[in-house]
Parts: sequence; C-alpha cells; structure tokens
Amino acid sequence: MKFAAFQRVCVGLAMMAALTGCVSLPPQQAYNRDATPPIKTIVVLPVTPIEPNVLMMNHPGANFGLIGGLVAAANMASKRDRLQAACDAARFDPAVYFKESLTQRMAERGYTLVWPGAMVEPKGSKTARGVFGLRKAYTHQPQADAQLDLSVNFVGYAAAGAGDDAPYRPMLSVAARLVSQDGKQNYFTDFVVYNNVLNQAKVITLEPEAQRFAYADFDALEDAGAETVEGIKLAIDRTSDALVRQL
Repeated sequence: MKFAAFQRVCVGLAMMAALTGCVSLPPQQAYNRDATPPIKTIVVLPVTPIEPNVLMMNHPGANFGLIGGLVAAANMASKRDRLQAACDAARFDPAVYFKESLTQRMAERGYTLVWPGAMVEPKGSKTARGVFGLRKAYTHQPQADAQLDLSVNFVGYAAAGAGDDAPYRPMLSVAARLVSQDGKQNYFTDFVVYNNVLNQAKVITLEPEAQRFAYADFDALEDAGAETVEGIKLAIDRTSDALVRQL
C-alpha cells in the first residue's frame, strides 16, 4: 500500500470524526435573488484535490484502540486504492466530471461559470480554510459578478457500518459559498450531502437510490467494475442539481 494513500485516509478519517462531532457548520446563508445585485458571470475559485475515497462508519477495527484504528485506516487506504484503480480504468476523474456537471446546470439557470486554468490547487497550498474546506477570506475578483467557493469534502463510496444492512453506496459531500466580486458580502452558504452516513444535521441531504449502486461489501463493489463510476456520476449530478436549485 502506498504511504500517500494511507496518509490521505488518516486525514479523511480525522475530518470525518470532526464532522460527526461537535464542530458546528459555518453560518448558512440562503440566496436572496431580490436583495442581490444581478449576477450572470461567476468565477469559481480553485478547489482542493478531489480524489475518490472510501469510508466505513463504525469500522470494527476502531474498537481496539490506537492499533485497531491504524488497522482500520490501512484497510480503508487499500480500498481507496482499489476504487481509484476502477476510476482510472474507466478514465474517470471526479473533479472533471463535477466541473462539467455543475457548469451545464448553472448555464441552464442562466449563469456562466469561469473556471481557473488550474481547477485544483496544488497539494500543500497555503490557502486558509475552515474545517469544512471553505476559505476564511476572499480577494477581489474583477473578472466576474461574483465568486464561488467550493469544497468537495468527500467523493466515493461509504457504508454506515460493517453489517449486511449497511451496503456501500456512492457518497458526495460539498460545501459551497457564493460571495460578492470584492469578497466582502456573503450571498449564499450551504452544504449538500448525498448519502449522509455521517448523519450531519442542518445540511441538504440527498437520499441515495435504494437498490442501484448498493454493494453488500467491498468485494461486490470492486466486482461491479465500471458500474461503480456511474454511481459516483449520479451522486455528482444530483448534488449539482441541488446546489443550482438554491440559486
């Protein structure tokens, strides 16, 4: 197993622990079209890396202290590598697909998205962000009417537990904030979660399909091959739809 993958899963598990704990969501702001200056063009700010991941809530290994936690992290890292291999085989990049999905749906709503040349920030970027991935401060962006800050906090497959009644299903968690051109006014802030196995409160929750893209265990998920990519695409499309409806 690659150390980088193991490290990513450890960081992911730490974030999931924070998101399911006492960490409060940043203040949410509903979009008020009547009180907001006309917006047609929106610049999208560079996002943090968007990579397929795997999560099992209440992993059995986590019940055995630090060593058990490390074993659980190693197990998830191995699964994450196998999901990444399936995405690579299908030539699927979730970041690219998310960009295409959101751009299309925003255009249908009358908005033009302007994406940066490098959509994803380089690893190790010093951009100051909160625990949910949104920026702590914004700069002036004169090339558009407003700026959109996005954070894809999880994309991949997640299970609510290790039992037969907790299959792996696609999961996507996105934080979004729309701010003014000068970055001083918050027009909209909200959070969308497809397959909310974390049971996060006060977010827009999208229920996954009951039967499609539901796998009893990870071996079944892996055996499904390219079908698993279609499940992630569905999660992205439905999440994009939900975000656009807020505007």
